Amino acid sequence: MTKFVLAAAVTLAATGVATASTPAAWAALDRQVNRACLIGSGLTRAKIIPDKASFPDRVPVELRIVEGYNRGNVVDVKLCAYDRRTKRAAFAEGQGRLGVNRR
Repeated sequence: MTKFVLAAAVTLAATGVATASTPAAWAALDRQVNRACLIGSGLTRAKIIPDKASFPDRVPVELRIVEGYNRGNVVDVKLCAYDRRTKRAAFAEGQGRLGVNRR
């Protein structure tokens, strides 16, 4: 009986209530996402536009808009989708309203 109680206690402890993320953890994630998006964009003088989107854990994606200069020295805008699970950034070139490329 004691082994059963001990096994149940260990199981409950392992599957216990998840703790909420701290503000410091969210800030660290934000820095990590911004860094990956800025470096991966390939733009010079790149900056993150303040608007951002985060999704719940079911869809572990962070979205950022990156603006900077492309190789043609034209202002370029890219949408960065950062996957929190794989820690990789993927990009979509500015299209439609997002594509406000200007000289």
